[in-house]
Amino acid sequence: MSDIKKLIYSVKTISSCTFLSRILGLARDIICASIFGTGLVWDAFTVAFKIPNLFRRLFGEGALSAAFIPVFTEHIEKHGEREAWKFANIVITLLIIILGGIVFIGEGSFFAVPKLFNIHEKWQLIFKLLIILFPYVFFICIVAFMGAILNTVRHFFIPAFAPMILNICWISGAFVSFYTGNMTEKMVFTVAIAILFSGIIQMYVHLPFLKQKGFHYRPSFQFSHPGLKSVFARMAPIVFGLAIVQLNVLLDSIIAVGFASTSEGQDSFAFAGMNIPFPLKVGAASVLYYSDRLIQFPLGVFGVAMATAVFPFFSTYAARGDWENFSLTFNKALKFILFIGIPASIGIIMLREPIVSLLYKRNQFDAESALRTSRVILFYAIGIWAYCGLHVLIRAFYSLKDTVTPVKIGTLCVCLNLVLNISLIWTLQEGGLALSTAISAIIQIIILTLILQKKLRIKIQKEVFVSLIKTIITSVAMGSVCFFTLKMLPYSEENNSLYFKGIRLFIPMLTASATFAAVSLLIKSEDFRNLIKGVLKKA
Repeated sequence: MSDIKKLIYSVKTISSCTFLSRILGLARDIICASIFGTGLVWDAFTVAFKIPNLFRRLFGEGALSAAFIPVFTEHIEKHGEREAWKFANIVITLLIIILGGIVFIGEGSFFAVPKLFNIHEKWQLIFKLLIILFPYVFFICIVAFMGAILNTVRHFFIPAFAPMILNICWISGAFVSFYTGNMTEKMVFTVAIAILFSGIIQMYVHLPFLKQKGFHYRPSFQFSHPGLKSVFARMAPIVFGLAIVQLNVLLDSIIAVGFASTSEGQDSFAFAGMNIPFPLKVGAASVLYYSDRLIQFPLGVFGVAMATAVFPFFSTYAARGDWENFSLTFNKALKFILFIGIPASIGIIMLREPIVSLLYKRNQFDAESALRTSRVILFYAIGIWAYCGLHVLIRAFYSLKDTVTPVKIGTLCVCLNLVLNISLIWTLQEGGLALSTAISAIIQIIILTLILQKKLRIKIQKEVFVSLIKTIITSVAMGSVCFFTLKMLPYSEENNSLYFKGIRLFIPMLTASATFAAVSLLIKSEDFRNLIKGVLKKA
């Protein structure tokens, strides 16, 4: 099997698992939206849950994995698997020590801060949830590192399957929460406990597959290993860059909570002797969470899947100095991302209101929550293609052992994002936070592409531009048909049955998909032809 065929097979494996995981994730969000809506309790949960995710990005699938995979690949290529496994033992031993220390310090802080300072109720709830959720950092970071090892040795199934365990536990916790009473605050703690248990289960699921590949964990304290120094040398700028990016993601949620009016009716704050109205309402963080979850569906299924699968290939070609295949793989990945990402952006923009209505609008998730969520999705969706492409581009730089360039550009764009956040919330409310994210991602992907071209003298092949033009044509045609189909199915509160909601989503979706397919065939889109061949071959 050629490397390109292996790449396509890997993407299919990861995409299939990720797709199933996203379906389960969608189910969990539907359940939680119905239970918690967009109130103070879910605002607190979304902020609390982002903090373990921040550390997961830094020490799990983010900085450590990005720095570790090229060095681990090099050990396999030059020193053999036995030495590579010894090196992995050293890294994971150090990771356990670091994570244990972080969790210990974090737990102490979350216990102490509410007792030492007089803080608002919404922040108290966040700290209480963090006491339960923060130990999840230890388990999920170990899981992410185990997944990185398996991905490097070309085993993609279990790392892609692991998130399903989180979703299954989360859903189970949501159902169990009904037995704790009708108080949403008690119910959300049950969900938090379920998430913590999911981290333990995910860790144990990875172990037999690592053993099968030849890895047996034995604590190793040889921290003077040259490979470890190489990992930390590459990891330091990535940590710095990712810390800024993840801090920015966290700040989005903190802004959404901090600049929102309170449930007690406080609708302004004092600044420089003036009373300034809060630009946001309670539920802003919840609205961002539900909107982001829908945007993550195409991003996770296609963007992250492609980036995860392509990274080992980039690393191998870079280690061998095979720049011809590196360039070929990069162009293929870029074509795929644009072909999927642009139609996804337009499709979600056009269908955002019927999607939110069908999936979320029930019980505690009322009409106002649905309107706010669909508005935020509009702004997030503008940048779907850019979010997908960034994952591939950043990994291309990491495989070249260049961790500094993405950090510099990322830092610049994060600063831009923060400025836009503070500026746009006064006119667009929580939509301003989403729009600033999209603008920053688009600028970042353009700059990184230009730098990569100059650095390696990689040319974006003519077929990429041809594919892009054809994709834009088909996407515009698809969006136009979708728009007019929706106009023929107007929504009304009198006719809001689940059946009609389904009709309003699936009929425009089917007509749009048929239009996309027909126009793709008419203009002889090679990407569409390859997609159909791949689907038929898999079937």
